[in-house]
Amino acid sequence: MNLKTAFAPYFKVGAAMSRWNLHTPAHVEFLSQQFSSYTVENDMKPMYFLDGKKNRMESEKYNLAPALTFEHAIPYLEMAKAKGIPMRGHTLVWHGQTPQWFFYENYNTSGKLASRETMLARMENYIKGVLGFVQDNYPGVIYAWDVVNEAINDGGFRDSLWFKVLGKDFIEKAFEFARKYAAPGVSLFYNDYESATEWKRDCILKDILIPLKEKGLVDGMGMQSHLLMDHPDFKDFKTALEMYGALGIEVQITELDLHNADPSEESMHQLAMRYQELFRIIVEAKKSGKANVTAVTFWNLLDENSWLSGFRKETSYPLLFHGKCEAKEAYYEVLKVVVPEDQIDPWKFEASEEDFQAQGMPEENKGGITMQEVYEFLKEVGVYYLATVEGDQPRVRPFGTIDLFEGKLYIQTGKVKEVSKQLQKNPKAEICAFAEGRWLRVAGELIRDDRIEAKEHMLEAYPHLKGMYSAEDDNTEVLYFRNATATFSSFGAPSRSIQF
Repeated sequence: MNLKTAFAPYFKVGAAMSRWNLHTPAHVEFLSQQFSSYTVENDMKPMYFLDGKKNRMESEKYNLAPALTFEHAIPYLEMAKAKGIPMRGHTLVWHGQTPQWFFYENYNTSGKLASRETMLARMENYIKGVLGFVQDNYPGVIYAWDVVNEAINDGGFRDSLWFKVLGKDFIEKAFEFARKYAAPGVSLFYNDYESATEWKRDCILKDILIPLKEKGLVDGMGMQSHLLMDHPDFKDFKTALEMYGALGIEVQITELDLHNADPSEESMHQLAMRYQELFRIIVEAKKSGKANVTAVTFWNLLDENSWLSGFRKETSYPLLFHGKCEAKEAYYEVLKVVVPEDQIDPWKFEASEEDFQAQGMPEENKGGITMQEVYEFLKEVGVYYLATVEGDQPRVRPFGTIDLFEGKLYIQTGKVKEVSKQLQKNPKAEICAFAEGRWLRVAGELIRDDRIEAKEHMLEAYPHLKGMYSAEDDNTEVLYFRNATATFSSFGAPSRSIQF
């Protein structure tokens, strides 16, 4: 017995997969044995589809139809195709992990926000491009998309760049374009967290789902369901589930986990019983017709891979499996909701030690990030902060230049400036930047590069500096990071690092 078989009469059971999971053969096999659906945890969010380098270097060409890249998505799509596992697409339009430059004239954050007309064209062509690529190359693989994610906050519409440029109808427009280009049978979802909370539930219903439903633009509601041991009250969850279901649309539990930082036997028993109670509510809603639940997706496969440990700043044990794909008590209690206890076999998963190691993954990707991502984040932010040392005192100042040249991360300044003098005496430096709930730290040594071509490359990226600097003058200085570590952190995901 397994989850996908036990719940097949009711709904799909899925899990999220990270890049690390994808490159770990045992995890891929485990997914195929237990689950009937999966979601890409990060690599199909907007920042991974939008080609930052092409868009910024050829902004006129791509002004209305952004250049896209599918290098991150393809390995997941290939795996789904090979294993025959349906996918949920996550996510098309979101305030998080969408580059800021995407919203600006000429994709330049130093300028003005793009016009409404420009952003509508970009949105349509972006959605058209993503859906078209997937449907042309992997027909039938993705059965549902989270079209808009987390648009509600603090009692109303989130004050995101989507909202600032397009207004609240950015949601309707996103669904309108998704409906226009989605293949027949692909379901379109609105997805949000804390969706059982009364004020948010009512706001989602009134301002998003009901208007979209009246226009035939939405097929389902995604209740993320990042839960706690004492929140929400399951009476509220049941009420919300049935209220969404009453609209006659699908309901999916899209990012399920249950934070618990206590791994003791008693605490894990309580986790198991809370999971059982939750699944009883979901299955009963489906059986009674009060909510057409079509999928339940856990947010990753194993406790050890959960984002919650990073988000909560304490080790979390929130899922049904742990270790080497071993079942916890919660797994069996969930199965008992639909399977007689005497028909439930002990779960055993066998794989070699080698198959539990990430394979075929470039060294620079083992931390889950690339140099390109570091560069694009800093370029998108526009202004970051550079810390140097002068004697025994730290010195911090805002900086705005960043370049990726010959695989190295460069900054630019003038030799007459104090920051240059400080770095020549002590090359140790650190930069920090923050945007859209994520922050980046890069720590290492900054080394001067006197080559003309390095300076020219930097000045080509920042042509407005040519009025003050020249690649051939005695003042222009470019420096690259050596022996460095870049780390992305947030309150919503584990930290990810790369050394270079």
